[in-house]
Amino acid sequence: MAVNFLTSLISNILSPFVLVLLPVFAGLLIYAPFFPNSTIKIRRYAKGFGIFHLIYSLLFMLFLNPKGATFGFSERLPFDIIPQITITFGLDNLSALMCVFTSFIVFLALMASKSMVKTKQRLFYSMILLLEGFLTGIFAANDLFTFFIFFSLEIIPVYFLISMWGGTKAKKSALKYVLYAFSGVILMLISTALIYAFALDSNMATDFDSIINRTVEIPLLVQLFAVIGFTAAFMIRLPVFPFHTWAADAHTEAPAPACMVLAGVSLKAAAYGIIRINVQMFYEMFQIIAPALIVLGAIGILWGSYLALSQNDIKKTVAYSTIAQMGIVIAGIASLTEYGLGGAIFHSIAHGLIISGLFVGAEIIYIKFKTRKIELLGGISKYAPGLCAFMLVFCAAYMAIPFTIGFPGEILCFSGGFNTPLLDKSFFLTNAIQPALLVGALGLILSAAYVLRLLHKTFFGLAEYEYGKNKENSGLESTGEIKLAHHQTIVLTVLALGIVIFGLYPMGILDKISTFCAINIDTILTNIF
Repeated sequence: MAVNFLTSLISNILSPFVLVLLPVFAGLLIYAPFFPNSTIKIRRYAKGFGIFHLIYSLLFMLFLNPKGATFGFSERLPFDIIPQITITFGLDNLSALMCVFTSFIVFLALMASKSMVKTKQRLFYSMILLLEGFLTGIFAANDLFTFFIFFSLEIIPVYFLISMWGGTKAKKSALKYVLYAFSGVILMLISTALIYAFALDSNMATDFDSIINRTVEIPLLVQLFAVIGFTAAFMIRLPVFPFHTWAADAHTEAPAPACMVLAGVSLKAAAYGIIRINVQMFYEMFQIIAPALIVLGAIGILWGSYLALSQNDIKKTVAYSTIAQMGIVIAGIASLTEYGLGGAIFHSIAHGLIISGLFVGAEIIYIKFKTRKIELLGGISKYAPGLCAFMLVFCAAYMAIPFTIGFPGEILCFSGGFNTPLLDKSFFLTNAIQPALLVGALGLILSAAYVLRLLHKTFFGLAEYEYGKNKENSGLESTGEIKLAHHQTIVLTVLALGIVIFGLYPMGILDKISTFCAINIDTILTNIF
């Protein structure tokens, strides 16, 4: 009886609107007049809220039916902006998983910020929490208008996080990000307006379930233009070749905690949008451009890997590698297969964990050794054996070594691409799918090359970095071993454990999304193949 009462009580306090609003409120509260003007208290407040939000988001996933395919905890604000335009929230197993993942990465980013952000900390923690709220809003949105609003709002905190705490080219990189992202927002606005114009004429509800169930009523021409606009917006934000140039600049200039959220979560919001809108709602039109997306994804794998291999900056190498990894994700989504879609979702989470660890590691190297130039380092494992051990785990996962989290997603995405039902169609570039994926596989070989190059030249190469030789610029206090700060050790340990645990047991994630993938792909295969 007590268990039933507790279950009922917890389920009654779970509100997607509160889940989204809490980080926004927490971020704004930091600027309240009564809030303590103490760096330590601000940092502890942000981390304390991060723990609370993570636990709260976990409850949604625990109380959702793992075999359910519809939205739960649906909420609609009790007013309409104008007829047919509402603010609606709801969670299914995919969106609940992504909300938990967002809270998890943001909490680790808040912890890592202690030694990596030294100025304007009140504003920094406020922006991080606002970004968490806007990202959660994207995943919890249950109608196109709500999704569009939060997809647009995300630009604001990202701009400030890059421009105010970035490197020497931060303002230029932040402006470039805004121009690219806002271009995508304009395209999304046009596509959303087209769908809402039809909904007004046909008296159709605009929540996700209603659009999914009544997509066949929307004229094919409207669907086609909407899909093109949505796809272009998501390709820019993901980023997919050739809309990728903003990503490397932004990730290189932004501080590591911001990079954790930007590369680890924000890019995945675009992948989520492709799945939620293009694949779920407009699959009949999406299949036409899916072969081209697989080809572009394969090109992105090769091109991103080549660019990463040619860099002499640790952070730039990691930044360019993200372009390659997102090529794998888009290929899995566009394959329109159950294991390709599941692999894309899994690899999105895997990449978020790995890239967060690599960015934190790169920032620690810069803090300790005052340089990110690979040619100026070499043999630093003698000074930082602990950091070296963590980087070995992250790099092994990035190379998709079996029993690490990087392996299952890549295998599933490529398997889906090679076995896509699109091969039976005669759309543009259909015949190029398998050759392109073979080329993309070469990019994975290059990924091993740039990862091993990074490890070798930084940690195990010739001892270019000697304390006696570089005493003035070393940043070392003694010739002894560099000790990681406790909060750095915790962040790196948690990320490494996630990489190993879900590498050994990938079904811990795949089981959460298996029903979602199976039902949606079965619907697509039944209706168009």
